[in-house]
Amino acid sequence: MDIEKLTKEKYHLIDGEMNAVFNGNIPNLHDAIQYHMETGGKRLRSILAITTYEALGGRDEKILPFAAACEVLHNWFLVHDDIEDADRVRRDKPAVWVKYGLAHGVNVGDYMAQKVFELVMRSKLYGVDDATTIKLLNAMVTTSVKTSEGQTMDINMRKGGTEKDYMNMVMSKTGHYLTVTMVGAAILAGREELVDMLIEFGRNIGPAFQITDDVLDLTEGKGRGEIGRDIKEGKRSILIIHCLGKCMPQEKKIISDILGKTPEDTTGGDVEMVVALLKKYGSIEYAKNKAEQMQRDAKAIIKKLPPELHELMEFFADYLVNRRK
Repeated sequence: MDIEKLTKEKYHLIDGEMNAVFNGNIPNLHDAIQYHMETGGKRLRSILAITTYEALGGRDEKILPFAAACEVLHNWFLVHDDIEDADRVRRDKPAVWVKYGLAHGVNVGDYMAQKVFELVMRSKLYGVDDATTIKLLNAMVTTSVKTSEGQTMDINMRKGGTEKDYMNMVMSKTGHYLTVTMVGAAILAGREELVDMLIEFGRNIGPAFQITDDVLDLTEGKGRGEIGRDIKEGKRSILIIHCLGKCMPQEKKIISDILGKTPEDTTGGDVEMVVALLKKYGSIEYAKNKAEQMQRDAKAIIKKLPPELHELMEFFADYLVNRRK
């Protein structure tokens, strides 16, 4: 499988759903949403929902509103995440709040949040019964709550935290909203007996995805205009936590002082100094090994799933950890 090929083949399927709910022309709202959605992205969540549904035998369009809701959910969080992190660049372009202003950025995210649930309700237009629609809504509510809790943990951890704190954070912040795509697909395909195993898969592959993101921020960049942005934001990633537990007291002070600066006051030299210490103490390799271990654990769960899901889940387990952007 090829993620770019999948994007070209599948993403257009949800265009109609997105257009149906974002069909206004209010300045600084609908144009801002269109701008954000057109900046790119992998469309991973909507594609995962559609392909999981198809793998489970779904041959109709019932999945499309939910798949679109997953994509909007992800982008709603990104719009607000950029504000919370003071990130000025998203996918190598000015973030929504930078281009349209902070007040509009907050409102755009709020508006998108409500459209997530409107999209789920649109499932009824495709013949999805009320009971199933409520199950889809419940899955999306749980994901929204857990992801927001995880984001709070992430912000709290900028004052310090343990690896256990970090893992709790990423299991909430990342695990749920990767998993909900597959959970919704299973519900719509009439395969609810798979939900618990899919959630367990997500508890492993979600954190593996986030740890890989942490590594990419220091090696390749993540479309935010620079390498090492997480350091400038003072984030206690698993790499930082590992390094702080290994380095000398004076080195620990250097890292803590740099992480305590504002993004604007953190220089390229500061970032290079922290990266050098991460390399010195093997923290980058430690994080990579942790992600690979969780990937292996996720693959062990795949073996318990029905054969029709094996190839798809293997592909995404590999892609999420082995990607380079």
